[in-house]
Amino acid sequence: MKTKSILFLTNAYPDFESSHHGIFIKKMATLLQKEGYEITVVTPKIYKKSKYFENQDGIKVYRFPFFARNKLLIEYEKIPYLRMVLYYISGFFLTLYVLSSYRCRLIHAHWAIPTGLIGILAGSLFKKPVIVTIHGSDFRMAMEGSVLLNRLFIYVCKKARHVNCVSKVQKKVIEQLGIPDEKISTIPMGVEAVFRGVGQRRSRDDRDQFITVISNRNFLPIYNVSHLIQAIPWVLKEEPQTRFVIAGDGKEREALEKETKELNIDTSIQFLGRIPHEEMPKLLAEADIYVSTSLYDGTSVSLLEAMASGCFPVVSDIPSNREWIRDGENGFLVPVNDEKILAKKILDAIHNKELLERARKLNRSIVEENALWSVCIEKIKAIYEAQLLR
Repeated sequence: MKTKSILFLTNAYPDFESSHHGIFIKKMATLLQKEGYEITVVTPKIYKKSKYFENQDGIKVYRFPFFARNKLLIEYEKIPYLRMVLYYISGFFLTLYVLSSYRCRLIHAHWAIPTGLIGILAGSLFKKPVIVTIHGSDFRMAMEGSVLLNRLFIYVCKKARHVNCVSKVQKKVIEQLGIPDEKISTIPMGVEAVFRGVGQRRSRDDRDQFITVISNRNFLPIYNVSHLIQAIPWVLKEEPQTRFVIAGDGKEREALEKETKELNIDTSIQFLGRIPHEEMPKLLAEADIYVSTSLYDGTSVSLLEAMASGCFPVVSDIPSNREWIRDGENGFLVPVNDEKILAKKILDAIHNKELLERARKLNRSIVEENALWSVCIEKIKAIYEAQLLR
């Protein structure tokens, strides 16, 4: 029997034990490894302390340099074109080396831009099938960026043997770009069962009188955390005992903390910094309402984890969130830039404990049926096997 050797080509993968970058890619790789696949990873070297090669519990990880200067691509305000030239050259040749060394039978590229293009070029040279998973930043860049990025995105999607989208919104747009429906799937990054366990144990009956609101998005412009900060005074005016927990980090942290002091609400907010993913189930278990003010998402795994954990979602009214949240039924959808409406919806949730309890049960069911890793991995395996048999 031929080995099921798969190359993961990804923009992000954990560089060290506490790293959160690409943790969902690592989870997928780990679960596929347990299913009998041999996974090798090629990813950029972002930090000086990152190793060029390491074996992470049997998964071989290779990193290529491109003068990242300790900065993720998503953290650049403008595309660093000169660094990207080196990114493509360095990544391409390392990919060729790994393909030949491990005789990988299939390439699974995460993010169409930039790693997807490397996968398509290497796959064409070695005559290997390429699967591309569209996440969020690559899709947004292609739709809102330059004509060049848009054409590269379309080229990758057309050349890939199969395209997986993390949301139905993406799938619909990609079909409109001329990609046949039969080569597109919609599979989100999954949710671990431990979050479902938290949701099953939750009960409003054993909670204290204080309501806890949590946000765990990082402090980058796209996540718009300042919008939540601006809504908090309006919530506290009516419900002064409400507690806000903000778990995240990023370049906007200092400005956000300063903003809370200027609004005189710092005693009601706890900034936790970046929380290791394994500690997130416990943190969500202690919260009642989950808030995300993101301006854009693919499918937000943070939202799915909150739903599984029993938190009531109050999230921005963007297309990807509409796939999971029915306004007023299992959460609230709010405009992206109206802090008064956001505050009102948080207050509506605080005042309606029956709605919170109904939503808790419904959201747990939605995640169990559509987004647990056990469900997602079976779908990914089916795609792999279909391509390997061709």
